[in-house]
Amino acid sequence: MNWLDSHCHINDKAFKDDLDDVLQNMADNDVRKAMLISSYIDDYEYGFSISHPEIELKHSLGIYPGDVDDVSEELFEEFARRFREDRCQAIGEIGLDYYWDKHNKQRQIEIFKRQLLLAKELNKPIIVHSRDAIQDTYDLMKQIRVEGVMHCYSNSAEMAREFVKLGYYISISGTITWKNAREPLEVVKAVPLNRLLIETDCPYLTPAPNRGKRNEPAYVVYTGRKICEVLGIDEEDFKKQLNENYHRLFRL
Repeated sequence: MNWLDSHCHINDKAFKDDLDDVLQNMADNDVRKAMLISSYIDDYEYGFSISHPEIELKHSLGIYPGDVDDVSEELFEEFARRFREDRCQAIGEIGLDYYWDKHNKQRQIEIFKRQLLLAKELNKPIIVHSRDAIQDTYDLMKQIRVEGVMHCYSNSAEMAREFVKLGYYISISGTITWKNAREPLEVVKAVPLNRLLIETDCPYLTPAPNRGKRNEPAYVVYTGRKICEVLGIDEEDFKKQLNENYHRLFRL
């Protein structure tokens, strides 16, 4: 079994100068699968040009909550057309963010709800971003039931259990390796293994011992090994479970 990164942005400009090295680092560290997340159509299309013989890349597209003010009806329909493509494995990342954007909550809810309804219609999983908006996120996801994952989960263990009850997966980022990472540790202990995923969200949220550097998919290994340490489980067994979860969620 190999490691995987369930959420990365290697089509970001942060990787434009050394993408081949980043891909080789993945292979060298036994990270052989990744979900490439796009919030812009140009990035989504560019993602299909990225390849490595030892790595399986899949692709997701969604309207990020921070961008909703710029989304015309015409642009929404362009996204929707691509959601319908077989090569679009999931719809995301989508959701709500009241940390950065407090002025347009209703617009965020509107666009999130429309994407949830499309995901339900197309029977595709969603990848959900939620920051300082967990109750509104939960209420919408309970109202419109689709499969999906809570990306880079950063809320309470109690709330994580509620999302699991709705059928969602919980994805853990490199923050679990940071000092004073009390809440992520509690979440990992609370969530069943068959509902856990790991991610980098690179180029963000670099795990220890590489904090201060740009994050990249190879570093997902630190997150995975930290979870094994916390739960006292065998690394190979955990990798096997991660692969099962990833394939089940994204229907691979």
